Amino acid sequence: MNTLQVEPSNLLDWLYRDEKAIEIFSLSATYNKWIQVEIALAHGHYENKIISAEDLEAIKTLLNSPLPNFTLFRDGALNVGYPIIELLTHLNQQIPLESQGKLHLGATTQDILDSALALQTLEAGNLLLSRLSCLGDELKILVEDNELTLMAGRTHAQQAVPTTFGLKCAIYLSEITRHRARLDRAFGEASRISLFGAAGTSAGMGIHEDSVRTIMAKKLGLHAEIVPWHASRDRLIEVTSQCANLCVTLVRLAREIIDLSRSEINEVYEPGGLHKGASSTMPQKRNPVLSEAIIGVGIQAIGNAEMMFRAGEVGHERAAGEWQIEWKAFPETLIGTITATKIALKLVEGLGVNQDVMTNNLKIHNGSIMAEAYMIELAPHLGREEAHDLMRKASELSQNKEIEISDSLQQLRPEVIKLLSKFPLEVQDYVGNAQSVCRNAVQAWVDNSGSHI
Repeated sequence: MNTLQVEPSNLLDWLYRDEKAIEIFSLSATYNKWIQVEIALAHGHYENKIISAEDLEAIKTLLNSPLPNFTLFRDGALNVGYPIIELLTHLNQQIPLESQGKLHLGATTQDILDSALALQTLEAGNLLLSRLSCLGDELKILVEDNELTLMAGRTHAQQAVPTTFGLKCAIYLSEITRHRARLDRAFGEASRISLFGAAGTSAGMGIHEDSVRTIMAKKLGLHAEIVPWHASRDRLIEVTSQCANLCVTLVRLAREIIDLSRSEINEVYEPGGLHKGASSTMPQKRNPVLSEAIIGVGIQAIGNAEMMFRAGEVGHERAAGEWQIEWKAFPETLIGTITATKIALKLVEGLGVNQDVMTNNLKIHNGSIMAEAYMIELAPHLGREEAHDLMRKASELSQNKEIEISDSLQQLRPEVIKLLSKFPLEVQDYVGNAQSVCRNAVQAWVDNSGSHI
């Protein structure tokens, strides 16, 4: 076998994992990144007259060389504990004898692996930011379409005061705007070359170390870096931390959709077709499976990101076990975050909004959702405390007698009606600055578009 096929070991990955993200961190893609790094290093050596033009041309042919037998490759890497010695053995066998031994000059294993990881980080960052931009664009549409769609605002899981569905979505759009900026910055910071030798002194590179590193970085499209980061994993931790931060928002969004799609609320519904979210036994069911997947994938990514803090506890100039944590935690965090974002995009772009149900749900407690509005208007005349107590009594009377709160207020204190600007007060008049918030959130999203990594 020329490739190593690894089937997912769990149902969550099998059902939902993002194939493009998986490919970025696949064994074959990682192997090819190692070769790209070695070739870029050779370019630096050639331009500083350390190797010949013939050596460079021979090394450049390795980019199209066949993949090794990964079963045998794994056996050799397992014996050493790291893959680069086995990589060099395999590569040297594919170039002329006179060019063998011209690879990897002055570098150490972690230089190659970290530089390759930086390439993968850059690629994964571009994929995630692309997906995130699409998600933000879809949220923007929801905000614009629903800036005046009235619904109940809820605090402590109970109806509170009126709001709009557009404002609810605008809050998520604003979060995504901030996440995009933070992730863009974090991925850019982490996309750096590593070429520092055994203990970070670059002694093995000789007098040309800075020039070789700069050329290598340029060839790979990475930032040059003169300070060694073999033991400094803070930039990678920042990437995974911001991924986890994004996943918190995605999970919160998913829980919101689950709650609003409950049978008793029924204000939104997930996209779907035949049997989408179906129950095996209850024909009427339409389970919020996309939201459930986001929660499962997102929380898993958050957990993997937490492990990166332990992976950063490196002693001296090189990790002794902590690095191995990173090998799994870092790609799993990025793959999970990209996957959760992809599912969220599918959820939002096809989300159904039951605007009439939202309107009707505002009435389920006989207009008591307007109790604060009445209190605010009466407070200048009665004082806040008296107005609050009055509306509390009016709410209880409304509930007990199943009458509108406006009627219960009139029964309790008919003389205060003339103190109101209008009677009864209308829901649409008590959503404050909801429309302007929506438009500001949309404008901030548009103004902050674009990536710099």
